[in-house]
Amino acid sequence: MKTSKRNHQLIHLFAVAVLLMVCQTGNAQIWKNTGKKIEKKIERKASQRIERKIDKAIDKGLDKVEETPGDIAKSEKEGKVKRNSGKPGQAHGGDSIEMNAKGTSADGQETQSAGLQRYSKFTFVPGEEIIAFDDFSQDAVGDLPASWVSTGTSEIVNFEGLEGNWVWFNKTKGNFVPEYLRDLPENFTLEFDLMYDFAFGTYSNARLLNLVFSDIANPEAKLDWEGTPGYFALQKLTDHYTGVEFSGVGHDGGPFITGRKVVSADASLNFSTKYKADQLINAESKNTPIHISIARMGRRLQVFANETKVLDMTNAFERDVKLTSARFYVLNSTDADNYYVSNIRYAIGKPDTRNKLLESGKFTTSAITFNTGSAEIRSESYGILKEIADALKSEPGKSVSIIGHTDSDGSDALNQQLSEKRAEAVRTTLEREFGVSNVMLAAGKGESDPVADNGSPSGKAQNRRVEFILQ
Repeated sequence: MKTSKRNHQLIHLFAVAVLLMVCQTGNAQIWKNTGKKIEKKIERKASQRIERKIDKAIDKGLDKVEETPGDIAKSEKEGKVKRNSGKPGQAHGGDSIEMNAKGTSADGQETQSAGLQRYSKFTFVPGEEIIAFDDFSQDAVGDLPASWVSTGTSEIVNFEGLEGNWVWFNKTKGNFVPEYLRDLPENFTLEFDLMYDFAFGTYSNARLLNLVFSDIANPEAKLDWEGTPGYFALQKLTDHYTGVEFSGVGHDGGPFITGRKVVSADASLNFSTKYKADQLINAESKNTPIHISIARMGRRLQVFANETKVLDMTNAFERDVKLTSARFYVLNSTDADNYYVSNIRYAIGKPDTRNKLLESGKFTTSAITFNTGSAEIRSESYGILKEIADALKSEPGKSVSIIGHTDSDGSDALNQQLSEKRAEAVRTTLEREFGVSNVMLAAGKGESDPVADNGSPSGKAQNRRVEFILQ
């Protein structure tokens, strides 16, 4: 009680000081009206700051309680990761890769804000309706991806110290066709995480992974197609083709990320454009995930690697071409050439965040993503957060409820806590990083309100969402 009384006295004195600075006048009425407003605002701000400190302390305690033995072992390894195969207790080649701790600075403080600021020029906004999400969690380590048709060799692996399963392409040559990348519309987004591990400084005839969009009549046909860079080879697949190639070779001036368009019916329309990717693909960055974000908007194709726009092809597709499928073509020449792919997210729907939120008063998105089991917002969420912030700032008098939802992995109680923490992380980010001053209330519903089946990775991805309700 004494502390509360003392705090109130300090707030009152501080309000007097603030008023003297903003109101150099002796008008009693101004003092009476403005003084009370300032005092109330300071009291509210002080209360909010105290609550945030309490929440932070509680979260710290909960994080410790929720930490699993695997998490503890992971942190004790200080970010060291190993690639594991399906053979128990073995790692391919015994590779051990040093990785920096993610999301923390040298003094142990969270660096989420710094990560988001890096993405300030990241204009990519994912499609709203998730058609497919594949993290290969349903595939056994050591097996081929069950939902892919392929001719080359690949297998599912995982890493100590790195989340999820990955498709591993080692020394191989072949086509890999995910069955869910079919009948692609005029507007869609495709995202995935890409890693590589090459013996830089040694010669390799080819270290390339090519993502191909085509109008081939039967997506499972021509699995013997050779997607090497020469136009003659490319024209053997179909009349219309657009590809994004990631090449790790250096003897041709690379590494490069290349966009290439082929129109077999009219060779004069063929072209390619290269982005020199030595800042992304280099010896120091191997086994570090690169988030690839691809957006098709009519004839236009944009490609981002992390926060960097690497390709923007305004005429990547011919008019009235119906894309029937996408495939990966991989050509690795030696045992030291390795690509890894995970977390494929295919979504449709042209984003219209502002109108949906302001006109309907409600907007739900799964494009705000978090690290697994964490409330740490992933940096590639910047684009959608900026759109939401712009919409809210255009209606500063309205309040908004931010509601977090999770999938069903884990216990009900932990998912409830996680959804609350994620909603609060979004609220805090909108306020601190984007300057949103609307009254924002954060809450969570855990796994209690699913919109899709939690029995599949795609359903889980749809259930991991954030809901915004204007009031």
